[in-house]
Amino acid sequence: MNSFARMVVCLIICVILLGCESNKEEDVQVTLSYNHTPRQSEYPEANFREYYKRPLLKPVLQRHQINVKDFLEKNIYDKTELDENLKGTVEVPVDIKLEVEYENYTLEQPQIYYESGTSDPFIVTHNSSPTTTVTVPVSINPNHPSQVVEEEIVEETITTHTFSWSDNFTYNVSPTQTQKQTYIDFWDNASHYSWDNISIGNSDNITVCDNKTILSDIAANIDNTTYKFQGRYCNGLYWTIGRCGWGNEISAFPASVKDCQCRTDGYVVRPLISNKNWGGVGKSCEAPSQTLQVILKR
Repeated sequence: MNSFARMVVCLIICVILLGCESNKEEDVQVTLSYNHTPRQSEYPEANFREYYKRPLLKPVLQRHQINVKDFLEKNIYDKTELDENLKGTVEVPVDIKLEVEYENYTLEQPQIYYESGTSDPFIVTHNSSPTTTVTVPVSINPNHPSQVVEEEIVEETITTHTFSWSDNFTYNVSPTQTQKQTYIDFWDNASHYSWDNISIGNSDNITVCDNKTILSDIAANIDNTTYKFQGRYCNGLYWTIGRCGWGNEISAFPASVKDCQCRTDGYVVRPLISNKNWGGVGKSCEAPSQTLQVILKR
């Protein structure tokens, strides 16, 4: 059976605090001072040393607890909470490798420790010097409520601006002057802005291009009948702009096609042609009645 010693301990604490805000380190030194009592072979229970612990801790802390443990087996030999004078008493065995486990608690959150630490191993013997120093590195509990930062979720509202043109066209009937002017005015207004995508077609079937370079070229040159490009690929179709009649058409086909063609496999918008072949989805000449559309978004 291990014999015991009683210690009287005064703690001058040098605590290593790792703060989240400043990463500042503060050393707290723990000094254990004890007085020997004569060893008694007849009454082993009297072979104790009495510890008085005096940690210099933050005033915001309410409770300080120390466990004295077996370094190898981790059995707790004794534990104590410090009194209002920051003192307490524990009983420990001699000639056994020990460690001090420290925790403190705040007034606001008494159920979860705020800081904690464990000393390096040390041994108390009957021949130990009157003063023993134990240094306990102490760190803040990252799960303590004071350390948990609530993330503010900011919901970003994305506003989509849509600018569109549509008009009803009748089979075998040329566009009216009002329809032509409405189309011209639409592009005049649209040319003042940048756009992310364009859709063309009718109210039942449209195709979309999100190539900003193509869209920028269309918006900047729709009223320039000397400007054209042919067969620029976007989202599965080949887009073309070029003169057809009194103005430019916009078209998209499965293959590269010149402007002002009569086909049955694409999307064509050309209300400025001044005849009955104003475009359409599928048939672009003599197309059935439908509502043509151009939709711009950003």
